[in-house]
Formats: sequence, C-alpha cells, structure tokens
Amino acid sequence: MSHPVNFKVWFKAIQVAGLITWAGIAMIAIHPVLKWSFGRRSTPVWDSILRHWYASICRILGVNLTIKGEICPTAGLMVSNHVSWLDILALGSLQTADFVAKEEVASWPVLGFLVNKAGTLFVRRGDNQQTQGIAEQIAWRLRQGRRVIVFPEGTSTDGKRVLRFHSKLFQPMQLTGATVQAVALQYRNAAVDQAPFIGDDEFLPHLLRLIKLDRIDLHIHFCEPLPHGVSAGDAARATRSQVLSALDMPISARDAQRLNRDASALQSGAAG
Repeated sequence: MSHPVNFKVWFKAIQVAGLITWAGIAMIAIHPVLKWSFGRRSTPVWDSILRHWYASICRILGVNLTIKGEICPTAGLMVSNHVSWLDILALGSLQTADFVAKEEVASWPVLGFLVNKAGTLFVRRGDNQQTQGIAEQIAWRLRQGRRVIVFPEGTSTDGKRVLRFHSKLFQPMQLTGATVQAVALQYRNAAVDQAPFIGDDEFLPHLLRLIKLDRIDLHIHFCEPLPHGVSAGDAARATRSQVLSALDMPISARDAQRLNRDASALQSGAAG
C-alpha cells in the first residue's frame, strides 16, 4: 500500500528538481541575454518568468491558497509575518515584487542562489547599520516603481506568534510616500507543523517534508492599506496589529493599548 505514496513523492521531487534546475539555467544564461538584448524592456518579461516559476513550484508542492481581501494596486511596500521560505514563493506567485529576506536565506543551498539572482535583498538581524542600508535600497526600488515585500520580524516563526515589526524597514515608506499594506500568512491543517522553517531546520530536508504532504493549505489575508502621513514607528505597530487581528491571535493588554493609540495616529494621518 505504501508504493503509490512513494511513487507520488518521488514524482513530485523529480518535478521540483527539474524546475529548480531550469531556474538555475535561466538565471545564469537566459536572464543576462535578455538584459543585454532588450535592456530595461526585458524587466516585464523576466518578472513574468519569475512569477510563473513561483506558481509552478507551488502547484507541484500542492499549495492550496485561500485568499481574503485584495492586493492594493498602489501599495508599493507590503509587509508580512514570516513562517517559511514558502512564503516567498506563494506571495511571488500572486504578484510581481521584490523581496527582503533574512540574511540566512542567501546561504541556503539552491534556493538561496535563486532568490539572490532574482534580486532579493538580505537583511542581517540586529545590524542597525546594515538595515539602514537595506532601507535605502528599498526606497530606491520603490522610486523605480517596484513593489517590495518585507518580512519586518527579521526572522521566521512557528506561525503561532507574530514578533515585533522593526520600524527601520518602514522608513522607505516615509522617504518615498509609498502606500503600505499588511499581509497575514497562516498555514493550516497538516502544514501547521510542517511548513514553519525555524531553528536548526535545513532547506533540503525541509523541502522533502513538504513534498511528502498531499497538500499545503495557506491562508493569505490582504489587510486594508495604511493612510499616508503615518510615521515609521506607528506603521510598524499598526501593521503588526492588523496581522494579529487577521490571524485571530490574542492581543495582550499592552498591544491593545498600542492598537488604540495607533488607530488614533492613523486617523490623524488620514485627516492630514
């Protein structure tokens, strides 16, 4: 009785390996040729290739997306809680965007190379000077009309909590006037325990665990975008509160006080 299951797992593994190999070839060979031949006009083509690749990996892994809310078309900066490397693929399959991920992602075998070549920015947790530099790079991309997705917790969690959002990563919003939209990610059913990429997890063993799942249920909630004129600190706290509310997580008394204060700040910002 176990043979059909094993065959299915191996077939999925072969498909994933094939797509990863194709992506590596595309990064090394196709992307430079496109850029050399068409310059900036190659960007939409490459964005389409990346989005298709993200969607293909998600489809093979059996990612089942349930989406609430809508992507704000004018949101240049999106911020999300962070559970797994799969977050990048799922969000990337829905829209064209650049990502800001923790520095450790760059060292992951295969995926680290691919997301690096795809233009991902890497932030070093606890390094304020480096984070400031990343914020300036985010601002530059926003000015170029790119959408940037940030995981402002600075690391991934088990999905059962949302860490503090680092306000420095919201500074590009103030520098460029970009609209900010929060996104809440929640894995469910079998994926609750298998999807989180935390602690001593290594990429390839973790990928194999996901391949063994029949499906990966992921709920994505696009929250209401923030009004303009909000400070980076208020935006960090407000978007975190939005994510907590979307995930139906308990809010501490301290967070509740902050939520009330942030609501007042947001109303003032909108009125201004």
